[in-house]
Amino acid sequence: MHTKTEYLIWDKIVNSAKNRIDLASYGERASKISPEVMDKFILHIIAAFASGEDHCSISTNLHNELHHIGIDVQEDVIDKIIEDKHVVFSAEIYAAYLTFSMLEDGYSEQEVLGYISDLLDSPKIH
Repeated sequence: MHTKTEYLIWDKIVNSAKNRIDLASYGERASKISPEVMDKFILHIIAAFASGEDHCSISTNLHNELHHIGIDVQEDVIDKIIEDKHVVFSAEIYAAYLTFSMLEDGYSEQEVLGYISDLLDSPKIH
């Protein structure tokens, strides 16, 4: 079971990513997708890239998940949507990777939330 803090971590990552995309650029159908489904769609993309999945696998899995919940979209459309997300969502993908690693290494969820918040709210270029 997920804790409130864990939900806050993933919410922080997804909301950061949502600020990097313009849903209107994906057409009218994209704007009609419920916010809950859109959040899960974005989270799936981020978590999949952070876990090392390749573009083709991510596209196929998203196509299957959307089809399963009744959203009919062609796989080539999904390919087009995610083609640049490894770059557009690079900070969020890195944040998800760190979240996985830190939680696995025994850091508290509060420590992870603080670190992820700092990372996404004030990124630093070295």
